[in-house]
Amino acid sequence: MKEYIIVKLKKLKNRFRSIFENKFVKSVSILASGSIISQLVVLASSTALSRLFSVSDFGYLSLFTSISTFFAVLSTGRFELAIGLPESDSESKKIIQLIIYTGSTIAGIYFVGIVFLKDLININDSTGFLHSPTAYLAPIYIFFVAIYSALGYWFQRKKDYKLIAFSSSLQVIATALISIVFGLLHFSHGMIYSLLFGIAISTLFLFFKDRELSRLNEDKSSVLQVMKKYIYFPKYMIVSDLSLSASQQFIPIIFSALYNATTVGFFAMANRIIRLPNILITSSIGNVFRNEAIDEIRKSGNCKALYLSTLKKLAIISGPIYLAIFIVAPYIFLFFFGAQWVTAGYYARILCLMLAIEFVVLPLNTLFNIYEKQKIFMKLQILNAVCSISLIYMGYYWFKSAAYSLVFFSLNSIIFNLVFLSLTYKIVKNAKENI
Repeated sequence: MKEYIIVKLKKLKNRFRSIFENKFVKSVSILASGSIISQLVVLASSTALSRLFSVSDFGYLSLFTSISTFFAVLSTGRFELAIGLPESDSESKKIIQLIIYTGSTIAGIYFVGIVFLKDLININDSTGFLHSPTAYLAPIYIFFVAIYSALGYWFQRKKDYKLIAFSSSLQVIATALISIVFGLLHFSHGMIYSLLFGIAISTLFLFFKDRELSRLNEDKSSVLQVMKKYIYFPKYMIVSDLSLSASQQFIPIIFSALYNATTVGFFAMANRIIRLPNILITSSIGNVFRNEAIDEIRKSGNCKALYLSTLKKLAIISGPIYLAIFIVAPYIFLFFFGAQWVTAGYYARILCLMLAIEFVVLPLNTLFNIYEKQKIFMKLQILNAVCSISLIYMGYYWFKSAAYSLVFFSLNSIIFNLVFLSLTYKIVKNAKENI
């Protein structure tokens, strides 16, 4: 009996060793480590920030982030998605230089637009975004987001996941520490200013970390040739990703217009905390899955085995995590953030099922880019955005309730994510027919 137990323990030990020595798992673990550190900082700092800033302050932060994130989609032309595709690094560097040109141009256009709307015609902004002086910071933030995104894809191409994890942690830690300092000093809109400092610090760190990038001097004509070669990314992915961003980022914007900054603050805090599993795990798996899928397709023309393996892992992880969150969410918000945040805990419960399914689906959606199925993805995302915004408004129109708006939004997201899942499976199943 003793020998039997020893043999079983050895087999179990070897199995765990084989899992953690797996290249895919190793890469995910390295990327996830950065996310884990980052989100632990977010969680820890949120307990302090929830007492240093008001619910409405969180609402304004969420509004600024949502508007900036939405318009940041245009700033890269989505060319960053092409950085991992060329055989040579020189072509990828040309794409990064193209993104620098694009990002600075778009940021300049945004700044002119804000000055025109805010100062020249004094437009009536029901969301309150243009009423704040921080509106002028949005173009700067958008520019740094564009460059940081491009650099992230560059180092993913290099498979330098440790550096990506470190830069992610650096950004979040810098943002959190500066936010706390500004909160102690009662600095108005301190969380928004700290957000800008955080992204700037991490972007400059990545840019000067690689000597190849600090000496970008590609000929403009060759950069133009690269733009023409990968023009299908902005052609299809900008509209698609704007639609996806609209369905996700327009919630705070619409809530600001329909309800008030306090309601936006409750949603922002709920979303900030409950999305931790998605941020910790799915982004890391998605980044590694994309690189491994590209390699598999180059070798055999198909990545079905990798797809099914990844799908299974995501499903096994997702269910228990979000079931536990659903049960304890209101109590967590009460304990860590105080009685004024209990409503955010109930909002978190509403979002649980949606995020559990999103946890599984989002990493696999990279197949739409890999197999150049951006057009169908774009059409579905447009429909998704229209339905999301309409259903949020219906919750207000029929019930005058932010909770009902969230319920309708969540149901819509669940339906579309299941559609995306069925399509990605169909893509890998019929991959060789599509090549």
